Amino acid sequence: MDHKLYESQVVIDNQRVMINILNNAISFLGDDDPTWTYSKYNLFGLTSPTQVFYDLFKELRGFVYDYTDGDLWIQSWVNYHMPDQVLKWHNHQWPIHGYISIEPHNTTTVFDNYVIDNKIGRVYIGPGNNPHEVRVIEPFDTPRITIGFDVTDKPHAANANLGMIPFPK
Repeated sequence: MDHKLYESQVVIDNQRVMINILNNAISFLGDDDPTWTYSKYNLFGLTSPTQVFYDLFKELRGFVYDYTDGDLWIQSWVNYHMPDQVLKWHNHQWPIHGYISIEPHNTTTVFDNYVIDNKIGRVYIGPGNNPHEVRVIEPFDTPRITIGFDVTDKPHAANANLGMIPFPK
């Protein structure tokens, strides 16, 4: 198996608080879809004044270093979508991709060779360059909220991607 699933106790224990923080935080990003402006911010920087997102950052670091090793950098963003806005087939050009389900509703994430049932607190980590999409199983009337992230072990020269930050062990 090329991917791993983890369970975030931080999300399970603090889901409502995290949703409130994210509802507030995305207002700082303007009217653009926060998914496609990921290179302009890092979600953990945006939410850094909060203890719960600090705790999630530490927990995620443990999961990522269980999945891989080395010197790593991470970019992260929020996916905040209604049923007609969920992500269609797309890809990530980084060595590792993952996401954390905060308020996934009844959805799945479909990859070429497997399907992930999205549940509150579920963390998926797998290879990049693995096309996938979100499928709505049952309609919902509040945003579907996940945190997407990409990880690399190959730093790049400084550029306009403000979202990539060091991810120390």
